[in-house]
Amino acid sequence: MTMQVKERELVVVRELKLKLFSGDTLKGLYGISVNTEGQIVVTDNNGHCVYVFDKDGNCLKKIGGRGSSTGQFQFPDGILFLNDNEVLIADNINDRIQRLDINTGTVVKSFGKKGREKGEFGRPIDVTVNDEERIVVTEHRNGRIQVMSEEGESIFTFGDKGSEKLLGPTCCTLYKNVFLVSDTSNHCIKAFDQLGTFLYKFGKQGNQDGQFNRPRGLLVDSSDNLLVCDFGNNRVQQFSLDGRFTGKSITRLSQPMAITKAPDGRILVTSYDEKKLYTLK
Repeated sequence: MTMQVKERELVVVRELKLKLFSGDTLKGLYGISVNTEGQIVVTDNNGHCVYVFDKDGNCLKKIGGRGSSTGQFQFPDGILFLNDNEVLIADNINDRIQRLDINTGTVVKSFGKKGREKGEFGRPIDVTVNDEERIVVTEHRNGRIQVMSEEGESIFTFGDKGSEKLLGPTCCTLYKNVFLVSDTSNHCIKAFDQLGTFLYKFGKQGNQDGQFNRPRGLLVDSSDNLLVCDFGNNRVQQFSLDGRFTGKSITRLSQPMAITKAPDGRILVTSYDEKKLYTLK
């Protein structure tokens, strides 16, 4: 007997408007991460900087500016807390990853340069870490995922070979030993095993349930649901880990870019054009 499972309705319970310093404006809200203390870091893609906020959205610090020197950025995208004090930032046009101490505003480490060889990047757009503390970088231009040591030494790459090559990937998240990747220009989600071997994919271009228009940020929530920022369709969709559609946001989310979970259970989504955070439940 087949049981009908009620689809989840993701509700916006709050719109968190970020309060900046006097005279400052957000120009393109992109990546987001939250530490165990509830501090929020975001990247301002078009503003070429990183902001630090408290849990209520009050600005604590602005770091960086446009440039290629250490501590400067050119269109920073994905960001991730390594610990409560340090973040990894995908410094897109500078083709590098910067590790930044948000308390001092100084760069602890920087690695990468433009290219297609191991240890080189083609427009790094997202960064995360796996259970072995390996750094996982999504390369938008190179169409691949690169797995690296904590020191920035390349271990292996995947996604840029074979019949299921990635085209403009924008995000990679991990669940146990599976890499889940937003294959944005192919309008689908692809799964790879721990060695980078293709497993399966789901979704296609469209605006119906289970279809995508340039999917971006990914999050596996505490109930093992995969949440996908369906950027071009202005919504977040929910799937089982094998790709079965199980729910979606019921109100319009303007250009949802990145998604993360706070320590208190809140799900936070960045709106690229409206430059605010949606809190989902």
